[in-house]
Amino acid sequence: MKRIFPLVIVALVLSVLPASAAPKSVAATEISKVSAIAEYEGAVISPQGITIFSNAEKKVQLTSLDFAGVERWKLTLEGFADQIAMAAATDKDGTIWLAGMSAASIATETVTATAPATNVDDVIVEPVTNVRNDLSAITVWKVSPTGSLVATQSDTPTAPMLITSISHTSTGMTILGDRGAGTVIVNVTPSGKFTTSKPIGTAKSSFTHVFRNSDGSANIYGSSSETLAGKRLAGSRDGILAKVNKSGALTNVVRSSANRATRSWVGATSTIFLVGDVKAGGKNETAFTKFNSSFAPTWTLRLPSSGAQRATTGANGSHYALFNSTSSISGVTGWRPTSATPIVLRFDNKGVITQALKASQIKSADAISFISGVGLIVVSPTGIFKG
Repeated sequence: MKRIFPLVIVALVLSVLPASAAPKSVAATEISKVSAIAEYEGAVISPQGITIFSNAEKKVQLTSLDFAGVERWKLTLEGFADQIAMAAATDKDGTIWLAGMSAASIATETVTATAPATNVDDVIVEPVTNVRNDLSAITVWKVSPTGSLVATQSDTPTAPMLITSISHTSTGMTILGDRGAGTVIVNVTPSGKFTTSKPIGTAKSSFTHVFRNSDGSANIYGSSSETLAGKRLAGSRDGILAKVNKSGALTNVVRSSANRATRSWVGATSTIFLVGDVKAGGKNETAFTKFNSSFAPTWTLRLPSSGAQRATTGANGSHYALFNSTSSISGVTGWRPTSATPIVLRFDNKGVITQALKASQIKSADAISFISGVGLIVVSPTGIFKG
């Protein structure tokens, strides 16, 4: 009896220990299409709904939709001779910051003749006047959750720029773009003062995402084939996670690389969860990596893929990633694509797959976000989807 009693206790303890070493498999289910959507050029998602924007006839058109695709309001921006929107950000209250370029009108010059001109052939000469400047002024429009234009802030015209990302905090905004010679970064104060654009590397580097921190610094993501902040190239092209201080200088660079590999980060979140492409040794994969605030990886995973698309933050430390899968996935049942097919995976805070959503209808996504009480929302040219 003395030996049986300890054995019973051990058996009871083992029976309640979690089986963490063997995560349960999840079944891939189909993501739901909620609604079709009108043509657009950019989209942003907030807890209040979806806002899409488009550019036409020198105007910017914004349309707000609820999560069922029903229109809530429309707004036309036409305060300049010409304007174009390129990127958008939003906050939890639904306020929208739209970044783009604008052109001011050119004043036409009127000259009064002091004497009649001689025109023996009766030729009528049509006057030729400039009607606008180039789109060379960075402009930010602030739009309320109900669709009212709250403020317009515009920089002194300098040169055209392709804006790829904007991020907002209570301390201001950070804008990321490219003027043809590589990535530049511009900060905007709450009062609307624009800093001089600062280059980040040369044309050998490309950064497409920015997340501003409360102290005015920012995290940027992308790829590079040159030395940055003393960190040399390791592969053919490396994925880059970097921190930029409020003056626009690189202060920390983490290169994700492999021998002779081409890597890039194409999706990111403010919680430093990154998804990107890896091409090496004839294989194409998508990498999923969660970094901590010190830029140290806490978990990572690679899966066969033809390309990554988007990433977002979920509930309780989870993250979602949308990518084009090309093979079965360990721990996911009912998933055996015969060609590159989009799928959404949800990872818990340790990198374990806890949900899989088949997304063959989503060939490309322009916005993805998890909304509490609603679920995962994906905006694509093919429609609005919910998971």
